[in-house]
Amino acid sequence: MIGNPFAGSDLFADRRRVAALVFGVLALAVVPFTTTAYVTEIVFTGLVFVMLGVSWNLLAGYAGQISLGHAAFFGIGAYVAAWLTTPTRAGLPEAIQTPVLLALVGGGLVAALVALAVGPIMFRLTGHYFAIGTLALAAIIQLVLLDQRQFSGGSSGYFIQGGIGEDLMFLVAVAATVGMVASTYLIVNSRLGLGMRAIHGGEGAASSLGVNPLKYKMYAFVISSFMAGLTGAIYAMFTLYVNPESTLNVVWMIDTLVVVILGGMGTMLGPIVGAALFLVLDNGLRAVAGEFATTIEGLLIILFMIYAPSGLYGLIKDRYLGGEESETAEPEAEGA
Repeated sequence: MIGNPFAGSDLFADRRRVAALVFGVLALAVVPFTTTAYVTEIVFTGLVFVMLGVSWNLLAGYAGQISLGHAAFFGIGAYVAAWLTTPTRAGLPEAIQTPVLLALVGGGLVAALVALAVGPIMFRLTGHYFAIGTLALAAIIQLVLLDQRQFSGGSSGYFIQGGIGEDLMFLVAVAATVGMVASTYLIVNSRLGLGMRAIHGGEGAASSLGVNPLKYKMYAFVISSFMAGLTGAIYAMFTLYVNPESTLNVVWMIDTLVVVILGGMGTMLGPIVGAALFLVLDNGLRAVAGEFATTIEGLLIILFMIYAPSGLYGLIKDRYLGGEESETAEPEAEGA
């Protein structure tokens, strides 16, 4: 399931691939104006999964840190955006009310700050313990918000006012998706990405080369959390409703994990391909198989993990593209 951890990417080096990506972005941009609200909502959900997949893939696929608490940062971003745009509903001073776009950035920044605060504690854990620790963090944040009804709305949820409309928020989601993919590409192919991939290959070996594992884990954790928080904020401002039971639900984490596994972990295009496949499976099977859709999805995912561990993108790359994505040399020593 995990791509080559030392793989960089020449995703934007091929002009035909760049042209196809540009066409895809333009096609996405006209979706709200040429299709129904139902289709727009499905495509928006796909964009959310791409953003969550890209952010989680940076931490797990490139830095090798399997976190199960991504839903926590998604939920934090959603609630911060809700509080900043509709503060009086939570009893907060009206003076903190901010425009939507600033609220989106605020959601991402607060999520990143939480990751910065808890990261040194979380990274005292390794492997499965780190995964369980992040899952516990998400559960704790969800319980706190459920308990603090005056801030979260409790099980009734929190209704947001002052949105900019679904069409504009959809375009914001498209722009954010492009920005996250491009940012991840630049990070992965930079000295920073080299350090992340070095600790993925083995912390002991990386340390012997002069790489500080904690430093690069923290970079990956904070950047990934910022992206997840921004995604949550965009989701909140599109739906204009957040609820601790649904917005911080572990299902978001499971779906993100499935998207990345289906598409190809540790690859640039994997989360994009995985999100598209996941939406087709989820919506197509529900129409055809009804209540058995989830069971069939589970079986298909198991088959993918057994027979296509590099994901659909890895399968396509190997069969039809001849493994065009570059395989960079192993990390060189660097001062940390």
